[in-house]
Amino acid sequence: MAFDVRRVETGHDAAGRAVFVSDGEPTRTIDVPDSFGVSDLFWLGGYPADAAAGGDPPDGPVVLEPPPGGVSVRLIRFRGTEPGTPDDERWIRVDGEDPARPGMHATDTLDFMVVLEGKIVLGLDDGEHTLGPGDTVIQRGTMHRWRVASETPCVYAVCMLRTDPGAPAADVTLAPATAAAAAGGTGIPSAADGPRRLVTAADADGHSFALADGPAPGVFRPAGPGGITMVELWQTGGRLGRPDQGGDPDGPWELEPRGGGMAFRYVEMPVGHDPGEGGWHTTATIDLDLILSGHLELGLPDADPVVVGPGESVVQRATHHRWRPVGDEPVRFVALMLAVGD
Repeated sequence: MAFDVRRVETGHDAAGRAVFVSDGEPTRTIDVPDSFGVSDLFWLGGYPADAAAGGDPPDGPVVLEPPPGGVSVRLIRFRGTEPGTPDDERWIRVDGEDPARPGMHATDTLDFMVVLEGKIVLGLDDGEHTLGPGDTVIQRGTMHRWRVASETPCVYAVCMLRTDPGAPAADVTLAPATAAAAAGGTGIPSAADGPRRLVTAADADGHSFALADGPAPGVFRPAGPGGITMVELWQTGGRLGRPDQGGDPDGPWELEPRGGGMAFRYVEMPVGHDPGEGGWHTTATIDLDLILSGHLELGLPDADPVVVGPGESVVQRATHHRWRPVGDEPVRFVALMLAVGD
């Protein structure tokens, strides 16, 4: 299986016009045929002062966690499992693990993860949780491990937000995820309830468990046919000071992340949706958009539009732009929106 990775990046030229800066494979993409693959879609070494911050990771060895206050977004592929392989031999191994619990580890990060292809098991102290295409995970610095659960390769994307001990306390009210959410299935669902979201947590003894597993409560549907559905998967409410920070925003939907933090969202556009002139907009954010299904046209005011499809991504740097679905199937994508500046 070829590991074909495409990333489109926008920005501004010397005159301040919105332009497409690049379109192709990210600089750091590693592909071991019929085995492991990883591609760094975006790297940020600290809180961004403006929308031009960050980009490709620095030269040198690949490191798991970004610097304090930083962000990494990666697309990862693991080979499928051989039939008959015992489960305990399938865990993805990590440095410093306990041999009695292979692969179990924790990072000082808040991670947003979405599965694109195949199946993978998230192992927590409370047991194993199988994830399939379209399923998402909010991993809050808890002990966990992974193993591929399909004979075909598993491809997923993960955004790691590194904590910054000097970050000011978030002053935005966010509702914590609760265990009341119904257990979810696998596969990309309809817009009726949004994607499955599994939120991890740890008890007083540090044992990890699934706090919530099911649709997120923050679903904003169109009043009539032909509109866009938005689902709030998580917001940090400000700069990240702790890996368990954030929750579900209350009140009316707001486009930009609350409190100058980061928002993780699911978006669905129906076939034939035409935003017209009202679709043009700008946000003071760096966005990473990853297509789950369908084909999406990205327009800039003074450039020919670009179409992205399943597994492809866009780094959007506070440009004036418009989205329009093309083709004969709905478009579903996840969006990471990171506020910039003070």
